[in-house]
Amino acid sequence: MFPTLSHLIEYITGVFIPLPFKTFGFFIAMGFLAGSYFIAKDLAEKNKAGIIPTTRRKVIKGRPTELKDIIRYALVGLLIGFKGLFAYHNYNYFIDDTFSFLFSLKGSETGAIIGLLLGLAYALYLKKNNKYTEIVTKEEDVKPQELTANILLISAGAGLVGAKIFHQLENWDDFIADPMGQLLSGGGLTFYGGLICGALAVILYVKKYGIRTGVIADAMAAPLMLAYGIGRIGCHMSGDGDWGISNLNPKPEWLQFLPDWMWAYTYPNNVIRAGERMDICSDPLGVYCFELATPVYPTAVYEALMGIILFTVIWKLRNSFKAPGMLFGVYLVFNGLERFSIEKIRINNELYQGLTQAEMISAGLIVFGLALFFWLKKKK
Repeated sequence: MFPTLSHLIEYITGVFIPLPFKTFGFFIAMGFLAGSYFIAKDLAEKNKAGIIPTTRRKVIKGRPTELKDIIRYALVGLLIGFKGLFAYHNYNYFIDDTFSFLFSLKGSETGAIIGLLLGLAYALYLKKNNKYTEIVTKEEDVKPQELTANILLISAGAGLVGAKIFHQLENWDDFIADPMGQLLSGGGLTFYGGLICGALAVILYVKKYGIRTGVIADAMAAPLMLAYGIGRIGCHMSGDGDWGISNLNPKPEWLQFLPDWMWAYTYPNNVIRAGERMDICSDPLGVYCFELATPVYPTAVYEALMGIILFTVIWKLRNSFKAPGMLFGVYLVFNGLERFSIEKIRINNELYQGLTQAEMISAGLIVFGLALFFWLKKKK
């Protein structure tokens, strides 16, 4: 396994460079980048076809430097110095759990003072060289594909909050035992929480640009499935715990062409340090030295493959339906079927009558997706 990007680079190049990036986070970023390409492409096509209008908005081209700007630069400098100098002196802690490090209250007071002074100096420099004495605005056309970056940022921010909330609801006992630790940890994210909250935030954002809910939902359908598949590659390669139940069954004859790790795997050097400590550990950091005692189904691999295959299908179908929202209904059905089927061999907490949170939500998505598809078809 490659718990951090440094381990992946070492595997490829033979050189270990300690970097503060987890492999899972890298693949999440790759998923967002891939998704953004197809979102922008679909929005551009819809704009050209007249489905999404080009709007106009006022853009501030320049404004005088105000007191709030000076305060903002000073605070940013303080925060960077507070965390930056502490990270320099505690680099192992920084790269071991970057997310927790950033959201902890630990930092350098000396760095904070230096950062504050540098931030103030930069703000005053900008004020001195600012040629604007009043706000200058300009109207310009906004094509929908130009909103892609904002759509991604909004969906990522809202999605992260939603993913955290849904994970805490699914693991309530752990949250009650250590609420701050659970909220500020780098792990503990639930996909459906991110999907629901991210989708709602994007829908609210694009309304002011004249983009209807069904249209933006259709534009997001295939890219969401692709990003999910790429993200699951990161889950497997880092060993983040999204694996299946124990699998001691012999590999069937008809699957003999597959490598053994696609049937059952013990996830050595996994990022969450699950299992038993390995007798011989090749990790240069000496931290990720654990391996599962019993092989499990590598369910993240199966989900990655299904996600990419379903993305291809949905992308091919994107111009097959006339009513906006029908394609998103198809996505919901595919997403629900994929997740419900994999839950049978996946580790998750049961919430009600033997069902997991993901099974209940995925079943609901299947029903809602079918209802949405046929309602829109009849309405059109």
